[in-house]
Amino acid sequence: MIQSMRQRLNIKRLFIVIIVCAMALNVVAKSAHEEEHWLSMGTEFYFDGQTDSAKVYLEQVFLTDTDEKTTAAKFLLDIALAQGDTLKINEYALFLAENYDVSLNQERQKSHRRILLIAVTALLALLVMAWIIFITHKRHKKAEAILVEEQQRERESYDRQLNEAQSAIERQTFENLQRQAREVLSRGSQRKRILEAFNATYPKAYERLKTTYPDLSEQEYDLLILNFLEFRIKEEAEILELSQNTVMKYRSNLLKKVGKDPLVGLLG
Repeated sequence: MIQSMRQRLNIKRLFIVIIVCAMALNVVAKSAHEEEHWLSMGTEFYFDGQTDSAKVYLEQVFLTDTDEKTTAAKFLLDIALAQGDTLKINEYALFLAENYDVSLNQERQKSHRRILLIAVTALLALLVMAWIIFITHKRHKKAEAILVEEQQRERESYDRQLNEAQSAIERQTFENLQRQAREVLSRGSQRKRILEAFNATYPKAYERLKTTYPDLSEQEYDLLILNFLEFRIKEEAEILELSQNTVMKYRSNLLKKVGKDPLVGLLG
């Protein structure tokens, strides 16, 4: 209970302090506004040639302790000189002389503040421009990356389709050759016609085979071609007019000499 009352009391005190501060700020703001209004009215009357009315407003400003006091003193000194008021001339001239350095420093500070404000504004503008350029460049790079990725996918798809088409063509070519060879086999064992069909389909492959493996016999070359065309041992024996055991022996020796499917890398 006591703690609750203390909290309420503290809240009330804080509220009172806030109200007093607000009132003080309002008074200060109102006073500053009035001084600016007096200075504005005084200078307006001064430039209109109504020196008496200008003097009334400017003297109100001169009686305050603000930055506008020096400005008002300058106008009041001009009015006093025009009216020949020696007392006022001395008063305003003495004030301006005493506050010359202060006024000069204030002007310098204002100038420095303006320069600093311009520099900060320019720096902020440069930072904003740099940020915009960075974001634009980043988005451009991202768009380029997406475009390159899409082009890569299209290229890979095209290459895949091309390879599939080429593989299909090569397979069709091989099957045609195989069919021709079996047609020859069905009409009898005609080694020459099979080799002619092979050379017509794969020009110079037979010559490359001999150049690559010069130590093989003619029958071994022929057997490599028949193996490539996927003939069975019985069929190869009939074509080459050899026994099946001899063909099997040749096959085993060829596997040791040239490996499996040596013709694959020689077709052109």
